[in-house]
Amino acid sequence: MSTGRDWDTWARAYESMSGPEEFAALFAPDGVFCDPVTPWTTDVRKVARDTDAIFPDWAQRVDRIRGGEDWAVFEWTGTGTFTTGDGPGIPITMQGATVIDVDAEGKVTSWRDYLDTNEPTQQIQAGLEGRAGDTTA
Repeated sequence: MSTGRDWDTWARAYESMSGPEEFAALFAPDGVFCDPVTPWTTDVRKVARDTDAIFPDWAQRVDRIRGGEDWAVFEWTGTGTFTTGDGPGIPITMQGATVIDVDAEGKVTSWRDYLDTNEPTQQIQAGLEGRAGDTTA
């Protein structure tokens, strides 16, 4: 009797990867990605490049993962620094959930992120407002 994939090992490997090529390597050639700001796309390298451009130090921890042979759902916490101009970066933290489907080789065929886009926006606004009120600069 099969117990399914070792999703905990998958999660640890996912947490340690970096860059668009490593992210793209998770996907089957026709794998698709979607999140609240990205419509369905097969250009997963662009998704990773866009994330790196906004949060160059982005890190994502898989808090909990469950799945079967060809699917998984995981909750995650992401952290990164948003930078604008010459000022100091604004640290943000956000949480979300992801649903993936994988093929027989374990390559992602479908990836959909669920997150509240207001969470980082509010943190960035608070950081910018804090700078505006800082008269020590």
